Amino acid sequence: MKKSIIAKAAGVLAALAVVLAGCAQLGIPSPGDVLGSQPTTGKLEVRVTDAPPQKVITAVNVTVASVEINKSGTAEADGGWMTLDFAGPATFDLLKVQDREQLLAVKDQLEPGKYGQIRMEVTRVQVTFDNNGTPEVVDAKLPSGKLKFIKGFEIAAGQTTVLLFDFIASESIHTAGNSGQVIFQPVIKLSVTQVPGAMEITTPGLPNGMAGQPYTAPMAAMGGTAPYTWSIATGALPAGLAIDAATGAITGTPSAAGLSTFRVRVVDSSADAKKAAERVFTIDIAAAGTIQIVETSLAEGTVGVAYSAQLNALGGTATRTWAVTSGTLPAGLVIDATTGIISGTPSAAGETSITVTVTDTTAPTPLTDSQAFLLRVVAAPAPPPTT
Repeated sequence: MKKSIIAKAAGVLAALAVVLAGCAQLGIPSPGDVLGSQPTTGKLEVRVTDAPPQKVITAVNVTVASVEINKSGTAEADGGWMTLDFAGPATFDLLKVQDREQLLAVKDQLEPGKYGQIRMEVTRVQVTFDNNGTPEVVDAKLPSGKLKFIKGFEIAAGQTTVLLFDFIASESIHTAGNSGQVIFQPVIKLSVTQVPGAMEITTPGLPNGMAGQPYTAPMAAMGGTAPYTWSIATGALPAGLAIDAATGAITGTPSAAGLSTFRVRVVDSSADAKKAAERVFTIDIAAAGTIQIVETSLAEGTVGVAYSAQLNALGGTATRTWAVTSGTLPAGLVIDATTGIISGTPSAAGETSITVTVTDTTAPTPLTDSQAFLLRVVAAPAPPPTT
């Protein structure tokens, strides 16, 4: 598992950001030609990402208090350090940014030139282990002082520079053999590139809806440069629904039943080479007076880790019965016939196709609906090394 930070410089405004991402070799980009009026500032961004985990850890929440850069390669005191502005939460889970980039911080009006140091203050690292199906959250012991890296990089007017910190988590998190204390001893590689990581729409699927009932579904993306712009590239949303260009949320009240398939597009705000991602989604709107299972996808499970997924339904009576009517749940999981909750602790890895059916108590003929799911269970990673 890795964690990385990218820094990126661009455009007429100079912004500074940091990204956690995969490993790369350190390199210093050369300024490019600029057409038209000559830019006078550059931009730097901060993002977060991580590689797949290699230990029995279900979460690694890192809290960063500050990210700073300095033109000097030898400065020790606080003089000359420039602080980045956080562009999102200062706490992030490394396991949720695996192989992706997430913007962490940004600062406008960054002066072009060579920079010699970057430092980051990590104030807390919470590691969540799976303890026989029960989450166990542990605060890791941190190194004293700020993490400082003496690596040269260049900010060029009209250019985008990406500074990448690669936290090698498999070598950074240890468990003391005698005390059992979790220790965070960061092993980090630093690289410089010019282009932020590829964008990806991370929303796995959209929920079903029902005519005449309010509908809302958030959209999420990672990579590129925030803020993003969302749109429907092809196809059309169900009548009565619209997509928010700024947030990607799909909301409204559908006015008619039917199945709608469409392609969602998201574009970043890079000043030079914009990045984009697209993904096809389907929304099934049921007719009023019927019953409809809302969920269209199930979260991934991990062998030996407690699992829980709530299924919901629209319409029908409040009293409902849930059942798996095709296929078999992964070993260790069961569905509650009354609540629709799938829970348990999976005991084997693999992919399982199931169909879940909900039936209400409408008289004289109960209403029913079925939904197919693919439930994936991944193997538990190896335990962390002891020291």
